[in-house]
Amino acid sequence: MTATEVRALYGWAKIDPDGPVVAGSTGTWRITYHAGRYGVDDGGVLKIAWRDVSDWEAPQFTDPGAPGYATVCTSGPASLRPTFEKQRFVRPWRRCVTIDVFDDSLLEGDRVTLTLGETSGGSPGSRVQTFCKEAFEFRVAVDWCGTWVYTVVPSPKLEIVSGPPHKLVVPGPSETAPGEETWVGIKAEDVWGNPCTGYDGEVRINAGGLSGLPEVYRFGPQDRGVNRFEGVVASAPGVYRVRAEDRENGMEAEGNPLVCVETRGEFHPFWGDLHGQSEETVGTNPVSSYFRFARESALVDFAGHQGNDFQITEAVWTEIKKQANAQYEPGRFVAFVGYEWSGNTPVGGDHNVYYLGEDGPLYRSSHVLIPDQSDIDTDCLHVTDLYQALKGRRDVLLVPHVGGRYANLTWHDPELEWVVEVYSEWGEFEWFLREALEKGYRVGFTAGSDDHKGRPGAAYPGSGSFGVYGGLTCIYAKELTREGLWEALKARRCYGTTGQRILLEVTADGHAMGADYQATASPEISVNVTGTAPVERVDVFRGLEQVYSFPETVERSDHSIRVAWSGQRIRARNRLVRWDGGLSIDRGRILKAEGYAFDSASEGIQGVTERSVSWKSVTTGDADGVILTLDAPPETVLRFRTDVVDRSVSLAEIARGPVRVDAGGVQIAVVFEQMPTGAGRETAFTFREPGLPSGCHPYWVRVVQIDGAKAWASPIYVTT
Repeated sequence: MTATEVRALYGWAKIDPDGPVVAGSTGTWRITYHAGRYGVDDGGVLKIAWRDVSDWEAPQFTDPGAPGYATVCTSGPASLRPTFEKQRFVRPWRRCVTIDVFDDSLLEGDRVTLTLGETSGGSPGSRVQTFCKEAFEFRVAVDWCGTWVYTVVPSPKLEIVSGPPHKLVVPGPSETAPGEETWVGIKAEDVWGNPCTGYDGEVRINAGGLSGLPEVYRFGPQDRGVNRFEGVVASAPGVYRVRAEDRENGMEAEGNPLVCVETRGEFHPFWGDLHGQSEETVGTNPVSSYFRFARESALVDFAGHQGNDFQITEAVWTEIKKQANAQYEPGRFVAFVGYEWSGNTPVGGDHNVYYLGEDGPLYRSSHVLIPDQSDIDTDCLHVTDLYQALKGRRDVLLVPHVGGRYANLTWHDPELEWVVEVYSEWGEFEWFLREALEKGYRVGFTAGSDDHKGRPGAAYPGSGSFGVYGGLTCIYAKELTREGLWEALKARRCYGTTGQRILLEVTADGHAMGADYQATASPEISVNVTGTAPVERVDVFRGLEQVYSFPETVERSDHSIRVAWSGQRIRARNRLVRWDGGLSIDRGRILKAEGYAFDSASEGIQGVTERSVSWKSVTTGDADGVILTLDAPPETVLRFRTDVVDRSVSLAEIARGPVRVDAGGVQIAVVFEQMPTGAGRETAFTFREPGLPSGCHPYWVRVVQIDGAKAWASPIYVTT
């Protein structure tokens, strides 16, 4: 049936206003459905849905003065009953206003209008989703006969664009050599982390000793908020940090460290995001835009695209491969062909599948959303079926991870699974890497975004079900090619971070991270960290046991207190913990309150007085918190109040050492402590245990910066 025929028989919808809207802005929109020739029967239903990845503010129909107030009305004789429900339509259209039609019918030409952000009762309006979309659709479907069978009608679309500049970001590579040409990027982002495509600011650049950068650069339309400056050169060994400042907009930023080494080694660090998906499955914007964002806006060296297999038709698989191969440029940007095997956790759970070359077979976990069933016999219903289907191939890699579903580590194929993902926008999952080590698996560690919002490599969580900023993986490879990165991943020569380009080198007796070797004595562990902020501590683990922490004595401020909360509710999908609340002191004054490790503009400090501070916060394994500068005596009692933990602690107790309050779940806790001052941004040390029993010992390192950023180095497997 043609669109014209659908419109005539079943109706159509439009939106007013229909012009571009700014991500995260607040306003009023009216979506009007016009009934078609069949009308809508008494008992029929109208659904107005948008993608479940969207964080457009949930409409509510009960409080005219509260945010997100919505109304419905009709020009026809029927009565209407609206509700907002999640997951009541076919994936990915699961955020849905359902309007029941009763007490009469709708005739051809009758109208039903949903007003999102009705302000007449005092509501501020409806907040738009926080990330950009080329064509945001309100999908309208009608059950015109009251049979629970829905027909999608021509539906309205909006363009969602970036907002005004809020901050600068200065990404770049981590290593160079004297006289070698490299690059530095500068990007303007809005408050929600979208590149400001209309940014025209003047940026002053402090090159920090590098040559090849202009002193001043005026952004233009061709930049779309991001510029990559080529031909940058360091003349001598050292650590370089570029600074950028936009005085007019009050923004300044420092780049990640660029280390100039005297002589380049065999392996070089490259940064990327191996994990995300586009609107062809459950994400945002097309796969072509996905890879362009990674390359041109996030300025990463490599990316993977991992759409849910049960939504990938043959046409979509062809397009994924086409775009990955078209945007692959050896030496500049690597795009891997791949997908996500998305079996339920009891049959294996989420595993990303990557291919080395331009093509590879698509073995789905099911055809649940694939209309064409002609190749259903190729489905791998259990992860062991997938292992068997891929057995003997040398051009495929599987990465177990924690997404909506979590991978079930009961099963493991060491020929296919070289690394596990320990961090993504879904949260921080150190429990997952520990489980892999506990089972004796020899795997490395990666981090990614699992981005659904069209921003791989620079993925902010927004205000929805994601909890943290997306991670990055650093791979030490011989060259920036598919083959170079592949060899490094297979050797586990990689590590993951919480999204910051923390440069980390770990060796054991000179063997690089990921190595597997025999030793006759305890190895000498050497660690070198060049951070993006001062390093709070570096923890060294042997298997599940922490065997050392640097520095051995933590210097702390005697006038600043950090209160940090962390953890996740469960391992499965609805793991987010909401910590909205506050704290107060019974005497003295709060001189200053700063946020600690908040991930999004939807979180953070909401109010401060001399005796109290309040916040909004969610955690999914990560930590959030506040740092307080106090003028208060030791007997002062600090009262922490949230729905998760309600606890009082005196400053005298905190002065004696960190106070930890555990609250169940998966490592849900609150820690009260004097603020660590850090060990500097450049830290190096060696460590050797006095003795080791025989066996295989995986040594791995966790870096924690004072800003909450983290890195996890792949283990070195030492067998004595």
